[in-house]
Amino acid sequence: ARQIGETIKSLHEQGISYLDLQLKNVLQFGKQMMLSDFGSTLFLKSILDVNAIGGSSSTICPSVLPPELVAKIDLSTDGFKFDLFRSYWKHVSDDAESIRVLTPHERQLISKIIVSHKGGQNSMRQSWRDEISSSLETIEFRDLPQVLSSCGSVHNFSVIWERMCANNRLWDIVRPRVDMTNQCAYMLKTFEDRDDSQMLHDVSDLPYKLIHPSEKVDVWAFGIFIYQLCGGGNPFHTGYQGHLLGVDAYSRLHHWSKVDADKSISEHIQDPLAQDLLRQILIPASERLPNMTAVLRHPFFSPTSTEAERYLEKHEEMQLLRENTVVVGKVTGATSRMLEDSMEKYSRIAFSTDRIAFPTCFVVLPYDLQLDESQNRYCAMPSKEYASCAERLGKCLLEINKATARMSFWIRMNDKIRDPRNGDNFKSQMQEWIIRARQPDNLNAIAKEIVKSLGLGPNYNLLCEEILAFDGSISKAKSYMKNPLRAARRAIGQNADSLADLFSLDGSLSLYLIDEDTMMPAYVDERHSPYPLRIHFDKSLFKNALLPFINIAVMKALARGRFHGLASLLGFPPSFIIPDSWKASEPGLLHSTENSDSIEEFVLLQKVVRKDDLQSLWDDASVNSSYSGSRSTATYSDIHSFSNLSLRSSASIDLSEGDP
Repeated sequence: ARQIGETIKSLHEQGISYLDLQLKNVLQFGKQMMLSDFGSTLFLKSILDVNAIGGSSSTICPSVLPPELVAKIDLSTDGFKFDLFRSYWKHVSDDAESIRVLTPHERQLISKIIVSHKGGQNSMRQSWRDEISSSLETIEFRDLPQVLSSCGSVHNFSVIWERMCANNRLWDIVRPRVDMTNQCAYMLKTFEDRDDSQMLHDVSDLPYKLIHPSEKVDVWAFGIFIYQLCGGGNPFHTGYQGHLLGVDAYSRLHHWSKVDADKSISEHIQDPLAQDLLRQILIPASERLPNMTAVLRHPFFSPTSTEAERYLEKHEEMQLLRENTVVVGKVTGATSRMLEDSMEKYSRIAFSTDRIAFPTCFVVLPYDLQLDESQNRYCAMPSKEYASCAERLGKCLLEINKATARMSFWIRMNDKIRDPRNGDNFKSQMQEWIIRARQPDNLNAIAKEIVKSLGLGPNYNLLCEEILAFDGSISKAKSYMKNPLRAARRAIGQNADSLADLFSLDGSLSLYLIDEDTMMPAYVDERHSPYPLRIHFDKSLFKNALLPFINIAVMKALARGRFHGLASLLGFPPSFIIPDSWKASEPGLLHSTENSDSIEEFVLLQKVVRKDDLQSLWDDASVNSSYSGSRSTATYSDIHSFSNLSLRSSASIDLSEGDP
C-alpha cells in the first residue's frame, strides 16, 4: 500500500491526478507494486476549457468516486433539472434503448460476425446480412433499429454498431438512479467529451457543477483501496465490474458522513491503525486529509514507530476494557455448523447484501397457530377450511422448489450442449434419449444415463425421469430445453400468484419466527415479544420481500425432513397426513442436511428468476418516461433476457433489489 501511495504522491508532484485506483490496475513485479491504465488521468491544472472529472472519454468507475461526484435532484421541486439531464444525454440513452431490443447473446454474436467479415475470416461465404439474420433469436433483421437495418455495407453497419455498443455501456454508468419513494434522483457528475460524439454538448446545460481534479479525490480512492485490502470489500454495494448497485448505494454515497464512515470501518476493518487512517480519509471532502503527503505520515505506514506503538497501546487498553465487560457464551460444534448454514447466509445471497439487521428465519401464514402446551410448540387447529388451505399452501411452495430444481438441471444441460468441443455430439445424444423416452419402460435407465453424463448425483434421477415423461405426444423436456429460465419463471410466477391469491383471502397475515435447529415455528412469550407479527397483505411486499425468505425456509425444512419437514414448518399438527398432491413434487426434493450446495444454488437461481430487477426497472422506467408522472410501458421482458445464462455465469449476475 505504501508503494502505491508513494506513486500517487509522485504523480501529484508532477501535476497529475490518477483518478482510477482500482485493484485491477495494480500490478506486482516481484516485490515492486506498480500502477497501470493511465487513460483516466488529468492534469491538476490545465489550460483546457473543461478540465473536470467524469468525462465520457475516460474510464469511470463509480465505486472509487468520492461523495462530491454524486449529484442529487429533488424531483418534487426541480423536475426541470432532471429533464435537462435527460436531454443532455439523449443521444446516448437512445442508442442504449435501441440496442436493448437484442438479448446479450445476440449482441455478442453480431459483434463476432462483424469482426469476422471485416477481417475476411468468414468461411461460410454468407453475406453479412444473412449471417446476422440467422443469429437473431427474438426479432428479424428488418426489425433492427432503422439506422442499422438500412446500412448498405458491413463497414457502415460496424461503425454504427460499435457506437451503439459504446453508448449502451456508457448509459449504464451515467443514467440517473431514481428513488420513487423519496421523489429524487441521483447521478454521477459526468459530461460528454468524446471527439467522435454526434454533436457538441454545452456543459452549462447540466444540472450540476463539474468537479475539477484534485489531490483529495485520489486520497478518497486510496482510502477505498486500503479498505479493500484490509476488509476484503467495498464500503458501498457494488457489482463485479465496480458499478454501484441500486439507488440505495448512490444515496448512501451522496449522503456519506463521518458517522457512516466510523460505523462501516468499525464493522469491517480489524487493524486499529487502518481504522484510524480511514477515519481521516473516507469522510466528506471538507474534513478529508488534503494530500498524499499527509496520508503517508500516518503511523499505519510505519507500524514499528513510536507513534504507532503509542496508538496501539491505547487501542489495546480499550479493547481489554470491552472484553472485560462482555460475556461470550461457548459455541458447540453443532451450533457452529448451524450458524455456517444459517438462513442469514442464504438471505445475503438472495438480496446481495451483507447488512441484514432483522431476523431472517421466519414463515408467513394465512392462518393462526395455537400454542400446544404439551409439546411447547405452535400448531394449527384442525378444520375443513384449514386442511384445504394447508394443502394448497404446501403444494405451491413445493412446485416453486421443483421448478427451480428443473431449471438447475436444464442449465447444466445447456452448459453441456453449448460446450464448444463436445456440444454437438451431446445434442445429438440428447435427441436420441428423448426419442427413446417415448417407451415408458426406458425412462429410468435413460434418466440414469443422462444424470451420469452431466456429473450429477443420483438424487437427480427422479427429476430427470419426470422431465422425460410425455404428456400425450409432447415431451415436458422441450420447453425447458428451449429456455429453462423462461419455463421456470412461468412456473414460479404462476405458483407465486396462487400463493398471493391464497394469502389475500383474509387480508391479514401472521409472521412466525422459526427455530433453525428444528425448522418449526418458535415458541415466544407474546407478553414480552412482538411475535407473531400481524401484517396487512400487500401483493408486492409478499412476492418481492417475504416470499424469498419463505422459499429459503422451505428448502431448509425439506432438507431436514422432506415432506414432514415442510409440514412442521407450516405449523401442521403431528396428525397431519401428507396429501397426494404434495407427492407429485417429490422429484424436486434434492436438498439434504449433509450438503447445502443445492440450497445455495436454488437461492441464487430464484433471485435471478423472480422479478428482483425491480430497482433497475424503476430507474429505466423513470428515465424513459416523462418526469411528470406518466406511466411507463416498459416490462420486465423488455429489460433482461436470460437465454444464455449458465451456472458458470450466474454467480456474477446481480439483479437484486438491494437491502431487504
